[in-house]
Amino acid sequence: MDSCPLWGYAIHRMELTHAEHHIYYATYHLVWTPKYRHPVFKEPYRGVLKSIIVKAAYDYNIDIQDIEIPSDHVHALVSFPPPMSISTCMRVLKSVSARELFKRYPSIRAKYFWGGKLWSPSYYAETIGQRNEQAIQAYIRHQLDAESKLIERSRQLKLFP
Repeated sequence: MDSCPLWGYAIHRMELTHAEHHIYYATYHLVWTPKYRHPVFKEPYRGVLKSIIVKAAYDYNIDIQDIEIPSDHVHALVSFPPPMSISTCMRVLKSVSARELFKRYPSIRAKYFWGGKLWSPSYYAETIGQRNEQAIQAYIRHQLDAESKLIERSRQLKLFP
């Protein structure tokens, strides 16, 4: 346990971010889906999309602490400076990733996203306290395992193969 340099109260091993005029600890769990919830994020698209999102985040001073991309949505644990809003963060990540993914794989756009939009306009955002952060990280990291189990279970439930 350390003490906060500005106010002197005890803090529990959280990573404070020091910027020019402020110190902050703000972490968010973000989830967003492709338009029509198409399950298109399989390899190689999953890996490419992940690298595009991480690069866009870096370029816009968004810290991605964890990210996983199941076939039909994205989970990310992110932190960004207080002057940036959640909607700005989402706009950046969605617009840059859509533009770059469509540039690299135009066939995806033609086959699944005929309206020209990769992402649904909605998203889920949750603020994360330090006690909850490890649980959210574990949840994000196990998304592909959960998806695999669901697919396997659906195969077993078929009455007639």
